[in-house]
Amino acid sequence: MTETIITGALFSLASLGTIVLLAAPAVNSAIAAEDRLAKVEEITVTSERREKSLQETPVSISVLNAEQLETRGITSLNGLENSVIPSLSILPFGTTPSTLIIAIRGNGPIDPSQVTRDGSVAIYQDGFYLGRSQGLSLELADPERIEVLRGPQGTLYGRNATGGAINVVSQKPTGELGLRQVLTYGNFDALRTATTLNLPEFAGISLKFDYIHSERDGWVDNTAPDEADFFAFNKDGGRVSLNWQASEDIALDYFFETGEVEASQIYWQVAVDRIGVIGNEPRRARESRFPITPLDPSVTDYDMHGLTLSWTASDNLTVRSLTSYRETVESTRNNFAGALGFNGVIVSEEYDQEQFSQEFQVLGTYDRLEWVAGLYYFEEDAGQDTQNLFTLDLLGLLTGTPLTPIVPPTTFDVFSGADAPLRQIESRAESRAVYGQATWTPPILNDRLQLTVGFRYTDDSRDATRLETIEQSFELDTDSFDPLVTVNYFWNDTISTYAKFSTAYRAGGLNVRSASFSGFGNEISETIEVGLKSMFWDQKALLNIAVFTTDIEDAQIDFANPDNPVAIETINAERTVEIDGAEIDLTLAPVPGLVIGLNYTYLDATVPPLANPLAGGNPENFNLAQTPEHAGSVTADYTFPPLPFGTLIAHVDMTATDEYHFVPGNMTQDLDSYALFNARLTLTDINIGNSSLVAALWARNIFDTEYVQAGAPTAAGDLEVYGTPRTYGFDLTYQF
Repeated sequence: MTETIITGALFSLASLGTIVLLAAPAVNSAIAAEDRLAKVEEITVTSERREKSLQETPVSISVLNAEQLETRGITSLNGLENSVIPSLSILPFGTTPSTLIIAIRGNGPIDPSQVTRDGSVAIYQDGFYLGRSQGLSLELADPERIEVLRGPQGTLYGRNATGGAINVVSQKPTGELGLRQVLTYGNFDALRTATTLNLPEFAGISLKFDYIHSERDGWVDNTAPDEADFFAFNKDGGRVSLNWQASEDIALDYFFETGEVEASQIYWQVAVDRIGVIGNEPRRARESRFPITPLDPSVTDYDMHGLTLSWTASDNLTVRSLTSYRETVESTRNNFAGALGFNGVIVSEEYDQEQFSQEFQVLGTYDRLEWVAGLYYFEEDAGQDTQNLFTLDLLGLLTGTPLTPIVPPTTFDVFSGADAPLRQIESRAESRAVYGQATWTPPILNDRLQLTVGFRYTDDSRDATRLETIEQSFELDTDSFDPLVTVNYFWNDTISTYAKFSTAYRAGGLNVRSASFSGFGNEISETIEVGLKSMFWDQKALLNIAVFTTDIEDAQIDFANPDNPVAIETINAERTVEIDGAEIDLTLAPVPGLVIGLNYTYLDATVPPLANPLAGGNPENFNLAQTPEHAGSVTADYTFPPLPFGTLIAHVDMTATDEYHFVPGNMTQDLDSYALFNARLTLTDINIGNSSLVAALWARNIFDTEYVQAGAPTAAGDLEVYGTPRTYGFDLTYQF
């Protein structure tokens, strides 16, 4: 795998070098050296609830700013898949394409769709926690940056952040009249339009409007006529942002966001047919071998309000109130005919969720002390109705003719000889927390030493009912105290090292597929981390390194029944799960206009044999999902000296990941390593009067690599989902 990463890096750099050498004779190098300084740009983050330089923040964190997101073609969270940030894994969920499986440093759930359990990575949008993974594939409206905080975030981002946190920060209204229109077109009839309109400030009020439409045809054709194709999507979203500077001391920020995501199912193909009835499918099938009908897209609708009030009480004290409300409704009818079950299976599900949060923050500075304290409240009501339907009589057991569609789909399962029951889940959760964190600079060592301590106390409650032939109830109250201690030392103005101990917890919950409906308790993650943050070579090089060891106590482990993989029980592991690793982020600006980036993550997960409660308590080997041993990315960007009609920018990148498991536990299936190459050529600063135009050509997965993103073993055979083939297109951006 290391050879794969190095080879990809050399290829990317060689490709860029060729472009540079071919163009170099046509430019004036003296002008280039004067106009384009060779240095790494400083990055500002809000990971500690206040704006601070990334290099001064003793946190392992990756940041993609607006320009980097645009260059890589990332317009939604699922655009971060394929090791764009090596510590972060984002994969599609098996039954609901708009739901994402998110893990950081190997810590993440495999089934994020259940409303009775929580993930291990906290997702924040403009400071507001998003409680569910449903609908996370929505398009992002004019993002300023995305911050990925790696490792437990138990104090400031405390709710269920045992793996880490993702913070999406949106652009605020500018207060000046401006329009930005983006048009993208690509193969598979991909079309995206993004409109941003800023209005002039009036009476201290600034307004911004965003509208996004994105669509793409499926790249696996459904052989059933007049039915949807696999992997197709259609997304619409709008956002209104308001900033009101009521006075010099009081400011209000509000946004309302709404949208809809229609997404056809991802295509699960049979890689290994264990019983020899339907046979193996070819690698990366481009059409379904059975006519899949009906195949209706999943539809996810969401609305969200966010209100932030800020009062600057003095130069040293700021008080904030953050209030949010979000509602998500989803309807899915994903058809697995030909892959799961020999009579074809539709997983028909109706989901709805409402959440409310209220947070108060107080940020202060006093002499040598910098601190933040807060109160947090979150509540959620969610419902989930699931019905299995049968749609394709593969063996002719029901209709007498093999491969006959069952119209209309039936609830009758020929193998069990009974109707599949309707499962109805109602769940309510509440979370209350108090937290604080303070950094002190003692009057020693020339003020180069910083000591940080923090804590968060969280009290969670959850109750749920399940109606599936009989009614069952569940109730759980849990709490946790999570401390943080950090020692940070600045050897000079540009080099620092830190050591940190932190914990975080994931609240207990319930697996809706559990026969006992008894639930499981908290999961505690403890991490010791040491890190280096450095800027050197006259600000031409940035090197950040983090080495860590994480112990997960009472890890929430999913076990499948070997005789019936659909029956899953979640327990708290009796023995400690350990994940050790290292992260390297290197950025170089060796000559004017050229920026090279290298990101690498190493993970070593140790999971002791665990007793399977569904197999007589016998110990079984266990594998963590989404934990490749090696993952990395290499980027190279070159900005040519300005031309009379604009500025040319070339970008290439390579992402690579080692083999990994998509499903955990005793359900083992290794997915092979792969590397992907992407490129973009942009002509910017094309002046048209008082306006400007940007034109770009791009391609992703240039070599059309066939790679498996997801895989699941079943009693009948191994199933696989292939990643997106080569895509290409162009962007046009108009702005005034």
